[in-house]
Amino acid sequence: MTGKKLLDTILVGAMILATLAVVGLFYYTEKMYKKPPIDENAEKAALMTSVDAKAIPTFFKVDKMTISLIPKNEAANSRMRWLEIEMHLVLFEASALEEMKVNLPVVQDRIIDIASKMGPDELNSLSGKILLEDRLKREINKALHKPTVKNIYFASFIVQ
Repeated sequence: MTGKKLLDTILVGAMILATLAVVGLFYYTEKMYKKPPIDENAEKAALMTSVDAKAIPTFFKVDKMTISLIPKNEAANSRMRWLEIEMHLVLFEASALEEMKVNLPVVQDRIIDIASKMGPDELNSLSGKILLEDRLKREINKALHKPTVKNIYFASFIVQ
């Protein structure tokens, strides 16, 4: 290696020692060390105490609704169109969940009122869905007299 017997002996000894340390570490981690079992309840409690309550969103599910759409063409042969919609409302605060349960009929009325005034062609486009979401957020918050709904996610959105 270097040509000096003492230095070569020290280097070989250091390499052997490092190799034994790595083999010992692998043996310990694979054969001897056992991971402690995970306690899900304790982990969840630790997460809830370490995270701000506002960082975890609160969802309110609005069950599936079928809404008849007003046809844009008033011709006698135009067929009726329907919107089948299921959505999740993201609330600003977790305390608003009970208020949403109490005011569910008002929320459903706003959804029916706004969606029924839009045409099927408008709802089939991406911009129409975004427009519907914006109108729903604005009208639901207006009906509840305070900002309650932060965002809306559509779980099912079918125009027939």
